[in-house]
Amino acid sequence: MYNGGSKLFTFHYSLLPIKMKSFLIVLLSIAAVIPSWAQEADDEVDLQALYQQIDEAIEQAPRYVTIRQGKIADAQNALLSEGSMEKRFALAEQLFELYHPYRNDSALYYADLCVAIADSLHRKDMEGLCLSRKARQCSGVGLYVEALNLLEKVDKRALGREGLTKYYEACMHIYGELGTYSQQHDDRWRYYGLQDSYRDSVLAVAEEGSEEYLHLKMDVLTARKLYQDALAVSDSWLGKVADGTHEEAFAAFYRSVVYDKLDNHHQVRYWLGKSALDDIKCAVYDQASLFMLAERLCEDGDYKRAYRYVRFCEECNMTFSSQLRNYQVRYVANVLEASYRDSQARYSKLLFIATTGAILLLGVVALLLFRLFRKRHKE
Repeated sequence: MYNGGSKLFTFHYSLLPIKMKSFLIVLLSIAAVIPSWAQEADDEVDLQALYQQIDEAIEQAPRYVTIRQGKIADAQNALLSEGSMEKRFALAEQLFELYHPYRNDSALYYADLCVAIADSLHRKDMEGLCLSRKARQCSGVGLYVEALNLLEKVDKRALGREGLTKYYEACMHIYGELGTYSQQHDDRWRYYGLQDSYRDSVLAVAEEGSEEYLHLKMDVLTARKLYQDALAVSDSWLGKVADGTHEEAFAAFYRSVVYDKLDNHHQVRYWLGKSALDDIKCAVYDQASLFMLAERLCEDGDYKRAYRYVRFCEECNMTFSSQLRNYQVRYVANVLEASYRDSQARYSKLLFIATTGAILLLGVVALLLFRLFRKRHKE
């Protein structure tokens, strides 16, 4: 998420505010233009091959979902048969992690279970960690008041390093979102100030090299226009994550952010596509990269593929149960469909005009040839 009024910017992978107005302007402005299939020259990246992989992954999506559901079922069965509260807590944490990018309501259920188990163990540190995770999950789907109420229950004095990191990260995300959506100028700047403050807190307590530290470090470097340094951090990050994982998808997304600032449109599309492909294969239903890639494809005039990707995002988000994201995706999907139909209608109209003109031209040529033939025949 880019916070225009903030001194620094932060992209939040799990819930990216959609710039509706700019997106619609792009859609409507290019609807009348004949699509251009020209791409930037780049020997190292084959976007069409990547798009084909994404198309195939979407076709195979039910199989990937079955794999995730199998892991969930195994963890649930283990939880039911486990007597140790410490092990039950670990299994509940595992289920939260399995659900949080897949089904929001189930993720919140297991976050509550983690809190309850931690409370029964009289572990304020574990309880605060779980409350912070739940708050971050809530803020990711637009439940900002609920998220703030959860954070008020956290005893910061009991938190360890991980707990403080999650607590500050949740605060940072909430205030960044509030700043983005606030209609009051003064409130917006106040929220952005709080976001910046909590960002500094995350960087101060997060373990260097952790996911939380790396993406904020890239944000800071990119904001300062130190793009090569940001790419160096990205190289290090990508070297630490396994190929084809949700963690790699997260790292790939942030690399696309840097290339976006460098105006390297080809690489932006590649890394968004790589991120989207990993998430599809991991059965991640909280889609973000694929939606942003669809926006880029609209700019390229590839309406058909963009529409297919947006519709897939809509299906995913209906399962994920994010009302805010469902509204955003459905709204843009409808506009995209209208734009696509409009472009098709314009193309059909132009084709009809061109065909009619060609027929008339052929008729004139035929008439001239007929008259010339008759004239020569009379001679």
